[in-house]
Amino acid sequence: MSISWVVFTLQGRHSPTFLDAIKAVNVRKVIRSLQAADRRDKVVHKILEYPIDQGRFVSELALLMHGLSSIDELIVDYSAFPRNLLSALIEEVEKSGGLGSRFPSVGSLTLLYAWSESYPKAAGPELLGEVVGHFSRLPLRSLLEGRNHAEVVIFAAGTTHDTFSLLESVRDNGMGNQIGIHLVNFVHTDNLLESRLKLRNHYTILRDAPLRGVQVRYVFTVRHALAYMRDVAQICAQAVEEGSRSLLAIGSFGPKPIAVGAQFVVQEFLRKCDSVGDARADVLNSRGSQYLSPYSLGSGKIGVFDYQPRGNSTSFLG
Repeated sequence: MSISWVVFTLQGRHSPTFLDAIKAVNVRKVIRSLQAADRRDKVVHKILEYPIDQGRFVSELALLMHGLSSIDELIVDYSAFPRNLLSALIEEVEKSGGLGSRFPSVGSLTLLYAWSESYPKAAGPELLGEVVGHFSRLPLRSLLEGRNHAEVVIFAAGTTHDTFSLLESVRDNGMGNQIGIHLVNFVHTDNLLESRLKLRNHYTILRDAPLRGVQVRYVFTVRHALAYMRDVAQICAQAVEEGSRSLLAIGSFGPKPIAVGAQFVVQEFLRKCDSVGDARADVLNSRGSQYLSPYSLGSGKIGVFDYQPRGNSTSFLG
């Protein structure tokens, strides 16, 4: 079996800092460990200036795969991957080997995520951008135009800015009971303190939500969150089958595995409704946001997504 390792360093456009030095030391440790494990393996280290355009990032990956007719298994540790680049990678894998794809055919995609042990109390603020759809680049108000049915899932696990802006977008939209608004709280049982802080930050929004017709729900694992999103997608699919012009929108704020699950649910929904009727779907995230300080500390349990592009099946393995 032939294994190739690719290690990316995303380097900001600024003078080197103390944090960059720590990152460089850790990258060298990773590369030395991989080279020592099996000398037959190929280890490539690629430094990319960040922020980077999603198209250019996919092209850089495709160049590293040049000459391969197929890839049996593509394994990605996305613990430190920016969400926009991760989404672009998943999109490319989905159409791999097909017309217009830059990737060779990928048999299976395994996504690994190491949960943080803790989060620093003095983390710097995020740059707040407008919340838009990953695929459409449109805000929620624009996505709702021309729809007569919608289901909007908002994970209240990111900033209150993200949650509040989306709730404001669906207020007074004129759709009445033809729009379902789901405010979902991810309570991570392995980090209850962090979950409690998120709940406290969103207290006012959570208190007022039921008075405005918003359904408040709680999920306790990524598998639970994935199942809930699929249940909501099924409501949308049923509406499409009955002739509605339906929209499924998921504000995948909070832990990165939630965003990955949301993208897979949206892809499943669009495939299911492709030949049925007028369906629209998107994953919503803040545009242009990035972390300005040490975001997390330590490494905990590993979560695994398994995706089979040819069979269009996705599962979360824990």
